[in-house]
Amino acid sequence: MNIYAAESIRNVALVGHSGSGKTQLASAALFDAGMINRLGKVDEGNTVTDFDEEEIARKHTLSASMGFAEWNKVKINLIDTPGMANFLSDARAALRVTDAAIVIVDAVSGVEVQTEKVWNIARELDVPCLVVLNRLDRERASLDRSLSSLQESFGREVLPIQLPIGEEKEFSGIVDLVGMKAYRFSSDTGTPADAQVPEALTDSVTSAREALIEMVAEADDGLMEKFFEAGTLSQAELEQGLRGAIGNRRIFPLVCTSALANIGIQQLLDAIVTYLPSPADHPLPAVNRQNDETISYDSSQDSNSAAFVWKTIADPFAGRITLFRVAAGSLTSDQSVYNLSRDTTERFGGLAILQGKTQTAVDQVRAGDLGAVTKLKDTQTSDTLAPKDNPFLF
Repeated sequence: MNIYAAESIRNVALVGHSGSGKTQLASAALFDAGMINRLGKVDEGNTVTDFDEEEIARKHTLSASMGFAEWNKVKINLIDTPGMANFLSDARAALRVTDAAIVIVDAVSGVEVQTEKVWNIARELDVPCLVVLNRLDRERASLDRSLSSLQESFGREVLPIQLPIGEEKEFSGIVDLVGMKAYRFSSDTGTPADAQVPEALTDSVTSAREALIEMVAEADDGLMEKFFEAGTLSQAELEQGLRGAIGNRRIFPLVCTSALANIGIQQLLDAIVTYLPSPADHPLPAVNRQNDETISYDSSQDSNSAAFVWKTIADPFAGRITLFRVAAGSLTSDQSVYNLSRDTTERFGGLAILQGKTQTAVDQVRAGDLGAVTKLKDTQTSDTLAPKDNPFLF
């Protein structure tokens, strides 16, 4: 049985330009969360989310695929998306059912063509964004240059909540500007250990934290008043205000990683859980069936079941696999469901959650979660599954 409530789920899409390290990041996240016992590498063809033979041969993601991790008692559903222009539709499909975009940027190249395209899709769909500046251990990698590129393209709302310790091959840790903690990472395992903020970074850390506090205050009238009165914000006000500003797309926080060296990944998982919205905060948009006007609905576990199909896979062994997000209520195995888009009834077999190509059977998929079912006859991508008298479509 799937035990996760909407409040304890985070659905995120890993998007960005080809070669920025999305698949490697997914692999490192699954490894650090204990979902896999070995850090898979793209160059070795053994990552969880790139499992197709052609993907392994090309070392590029060609189709959106899923993984999931549990971190601090929160289930994180990751959708790893292609970065090549020909497959942009898969990134869009993923962003339709996730609650935040993890926009991955190469620390050498900065903003690239596909970075701009996925950013525009996220803006169009009103999806919050968290920026991951990845591959900071590469030669010519630069936070300053990449941040300038990001702010030029997307505005001053792109703001670091971490600073890197060391540059290029010397990149070995991060400073968390919110918690004012520093971490160094083992070169062998990527395990973080508490550390002192390097003296050489003291001024930069102080300045960056002040800029963050000012931006958080600017995003909320109540916090702005407190900021003017006290000249700063309390720790609780900063943390709560930052979460609200991210959810409202007023701030796009930037974190620092090297997925291949497994640096900063655990802190990224912390940031996803702490700052990004849950499905309860970010229900799927729906329209009235009668007039196509936007409509609100009860997206809780206790309401009538409703789900949106975001992708359909033709698997040579399992047949047709239908991927969906439950937007309200819950779906259970061996139940009949009505397809409002096709005016037909489907019979579910077993439900599953996906870890790459591996299907794990579950009895139930609850509101906010992502699941899969095989061998539906008529259901296609973008269909709505709900009771026949349901007043809305996704």
